[in-house]
Amino acid sequence: MNWTEAQSYCREHFTDLVTVYNSDINQLLRSMAPNLEDWVWLGLYNDRYSWKWSMEGKHFYVGSTHEFLIWANGQPDCVNANEYCVALQGQTQMDDRPCGDSYPFLCYNAKNTSYILVKESRSWSAAQSYCRTYHTDLTSIRSKEEKSNITLTLNGSGVQYVWIGLYRDPWSSWSDNTTSTFTNWWIGQPDNGNSEYCGPMHLMSGEWADGSCTSKHFLFCFRGEVQNANTVRSCHHVKH
Repeated sequence: MNWTEAQSYCREHFTDLVTVYNSDINQLLRSMAPNLEDWVWLGLYNDRYSWKWSMEGKHFYVGSTHEFLIWANGQPDCVNANEYCVALQGQTQMDDRPCGDSYPFLCYNAKNTSYILVKESRSWSAAQSYCRTYHTDLTSIRSKEEKSNITLTLNGSGVQYVWIGLYRDPWSSWSDNTTSTFTNWWIGQPDNGNSEYCGPMHLMSGEWADGSCTSKHFLFCFRGEVQNANTVRSCHHVKH
């Protein structure tokens, strides 16, 4: 089945697609189908829209359209599975970029409700540290008013990209909404070879890769209690 079909099947007949919490579970899954040279779906997927604001640390579902948050055409695209931070492109449109890229950045100061453009190029995390040290944090855009204030601040600045406080944790989403930090990636994976947002395991090696959610694989379901369901539910699987 493809990933969405696998998820529906597991939820109908069992509890959900399996979440792998540790190497013991990973090994157990391998042992259930010894000597099978094939791939099998886990509950792991990469939610391209589970963005959070640096200032609040809360999930914020951005989606593909929003009245004041607009993605540039074709974004977010997670090129090379390496774009987990967001910059404003041309002052108004959002673009996911590698967090290690160096750009100017926009701080917010809550004391006097001001926006400060720092024209020194830094990585996203260095920009975050700077804003938290000298101001409040990297700026968020939570209203039309904030968006217009930010546009005014950037007007005439000539910057092509500027970091804002939007970021996401890659490959942290599981079908049953629990959190697991265990990973067992194949060397060189994930690489987002061709819009690969779902995570199968290779049965012979027990190692994972990112794969196209429309690929057909076997699947692992589980039955039982969901261990630690998040109170925050970000959007579910995005169809491609």
